[in-house]
Amino acid sequence: MKTMRNGIVLGIVLALSVGTTAVMAQETTSETTVATPAARPRPIEELKARAHQLIDRQLAVVDRLQASVENSRFITEGHAGRLQGDLAATAATLRHISAQVDDAATLEEVWELIRDVHALQVGNVIAPKTRQVIASDSLVAIGGKLDRFAERLGELLTRAEENGFDVSEGWALLEEMEANFATGVALADPVAEAVIGLDGGDWPDPAQGLLADGRRDLHAAGIDLREAFAAGRQIVQLLRSLVASV
Repeated sequence: MKTMRNGIVLGIVLALSVGTTAVMAQETTSETTVATPAARPRPIEELKARAHQLIDRQLAVVDRLQASVENSRFITEGHAGRLQGDLAATAATLRHISAQVDDAATLEEVWELIRDVHALQVGNVIAPKTRQVIASDSLVAIGGKLDRFAERLGELLTRAEENGFDVSEGWALLEEMEANFATGVALADPVAEAVIGLDGGDWPDPAQGLLADGRRDLHAAGIDLREAFAAGRQIVQLLRSLVASV
């Protein structure tokens, strides 16, 4: 009898244990939310997103270049018109490529369109040629202002000399000034026409060499014009000192 009772008790304990475990498992299952991994974008969608980012960056550069041309005080009307035409065409091409990216069905098609964006050479050709044309026209215009400044200084030196002042130093400075701005203009003036016709198809040759030459000549022209202006200021100081000595 004792053995039978023990067996019955053991059976009840096991039944309760199994039942409790089942209930707990059911409650745990009902209360626990299994996290579903976030769906990873398809490779083609990732590549399209990268292509659009590249296009957006290039369009932003073109927008800034258009603003630089529009806001330039010294660029000639002809050069401004040509640059704005080139920039508008580049922007239109980029937007067309963007639409093609949306329609692309394969990775290879997207890669080909990305290569088309790079082939425009916005950073290597379009941007530097635009800046060099603006700089070329600006330096030539500044040279013209220095020429008129020198002419006025010559008139003042003549008047001072007629009034008995020794202005030999002033004439030497004026000669130096005229030589410097003439050299500066001679260096800067050809750059605009040398580079304005370049496009992405000209990279690396001849664009790389022409842009390097333009950068070198514009730098040298800037130095010459600054030295010309400095000589002009020295003449002004000389004339003021002569007047003060009276």
